[in-house]
Amino acid sequence: MAGLTLGVLAIIVVLSVFNGSQGIMRDRTLITVPHGNISADNDFAFWQEATTLLRDSPQIEGIAPYIGLEALLSRQGYHQVTEIKAISPDDENTVSTIAENMVQGSFDSLVAGENNIVLGRILATNLRLNMGDAVNLIVPVISGNSSLQLNMHRFTVSGVFDPQFTIGSELALIHIQDSVALLGLNNISESTQLRLRVSDPDQAATIIANSVELLESAFADQQFTGRDWSITEASLFSALKMEKLLTWFMLMMIVAIGAFNIVSTLVMVVSEKKADIAILRTMGASGKTIMAIFVVQGTVVGVLGTIAGALAGVFIATNFSSFSSALEQLLSPADLYVISALPTRLESFDVWVTCCAALVISFLATLYPAFKASQILPAEVLRYE
Repeated sequence: MAGLTLGVLAIIVVLSVFNGSQGIMRDRTLITVPHGNISADNDFAFWQEATTLLRDSPQIEGIAPYIGLEALLSRQGYHQVTEIKAISPDDENTVSTIAENMVQGSFDSLVAGENNIVLGRILATNLRLNMGDAVNLIVPVISGNSSLQLNMHRFTVSGVFDPQFTIGSELALIHIQDSVALLGLNNISESTQLRLRVSDPDQAATIIANSVELLESAFADQQFTGRDWSITEASLFSALKMEKLLTWFMLMMIVAIGAFNIVSTLVMVVSEKKADIAILRTMGASGKTIMAIFVVQGTVVGVLGTIAGALAGVFIATNFSSFSSALEQLLSPADLYVISALPTRLESFDVWVTCCAALVISFLATLYPAFKASQILPAEVLRYE
């Protein structure tokens, strides 16, 4: 029973840590990644009307226009190609928390016409840039005669933000109006997309799909494409889900070892109680009755071990932060790891699946010794008694 208890306990605690870590990664990812974005297949000239229409939805908390592009940032021998988001600061504050994660300068320094730029912390470090430094933005543009030319504009670093995660740490932000000259546009509607913040990130896919349907019904001559954060960052979160699943399977081996202990214990009991089993058979007990006795005995052990492991696992998982705080302060300096603490989030689904799997394995472990007990022949056992 101890092996079964330890296995269930370990699975519940480890999966709770996985859930907590994934929650932190998701929250930090959504600092710079929108819950969803919507783009028009053609010129989005009516993006302001679309914004007004979508704001009436109670599930949408914020909408902001933006233009996405890639550019080469260059300064004194340091070069890096990175993602640039041309945004409107006032609207951006309704869909992201970048302003709350500024470590230098101000997010409001992005003013139209001043060619200011706000950089992610790692990007600023890679280019050796500080507040007030100038940096060249080089963007390839297709000219009217279909030839490729490079537009270069000088921007001034007016702020640095730190999303505390790798995603978004190499992002650069400029004002949306400054992108017109940079990209050679006539107006921003030629490349504008909409970033959305929804009330429940877990339901972002459904909300974005409903928003696209609403826009297509309102603007019948236009087609729209919507994507939520689970699609744009699918590679990361799919890998985390697979890692969690594989960890669950590996830890279930502890439960399997506990189940083998049940098998060995019942086999020994059957060997020791052959005479008693034979007497029961001579008194009229059928093979099914004998088998049921040992199945019930092994299953009771499995149920008790599973319940004990589940209760202990839930208790440790819900109090894990307080248990590990001293160890974290000693071994995990806050500036050393992406996640310096060990957060936990207990999910009832994980507990139920683990307990059900442990009970099924425990039940299956009783079948072999119970079957062997039911096959004992009374005459062979009692011949020399």
